[in-house]
Amino acid sequence: MSDDFDLRNPDTFVAGTVGPAGQRIFFLQATEAGHVVSLKLEKGQVWALANLLSELLEGESYEGPAAAFGELVEPVTAAWTVGRLATGMDTEGKVIVVIADEIDDDDDDDDAGASGEMSPEDDERTGGRGRFHLDYAMALGFAQQALLLVEEGRDFGMRNGHRPPKT
Repeated sequence: MSDDFDLRNPDTFVAGTVGPAGQRIFFLQATEAGHVVSLKLEKGQVWALANLLSELLEGESYEGPAAAFGELVEPVTAAWTVGRLATGMDTEGKVIVVIADEIDDDDDDDDAGASGEMSPEDDERTGGRGRFHLDYAMALGFAQQALLLVEEGRDFGMRNGHRPPKT
């Protein structure tokens, strides 16, 4: 079984890429107290997570500042590849928890993506799990940065359904 990660107070939570446009490899990366966690994922997962976080923040009427964009800490070495993404919210503590599960053979039949819902059967996973506890400012900063990152490699503007997060 791969490593699990639970970063309760990350210093950074960013999406980034390695490689030229058209051949980019996407990563989620978080740092906490000098510890770096990097996970490989698909561009569509980055886009879906960014949009989901934006929608959650809009639902909470968050109008505060966004955390500053961070950069990937290099060299980037992925602990594992993300299969499913989900979120949870603590509205009292104003925290969004991003949950990333390692891809496994069963994920080929599952289009859960960043659906935000996980069923009880998900506890029977065989791979790693990452939990990243983000305050609202960090979640908004990630959403803004991640949408820009996805757009960087192609024309992915408003006509394609992109909604920039509220700032």
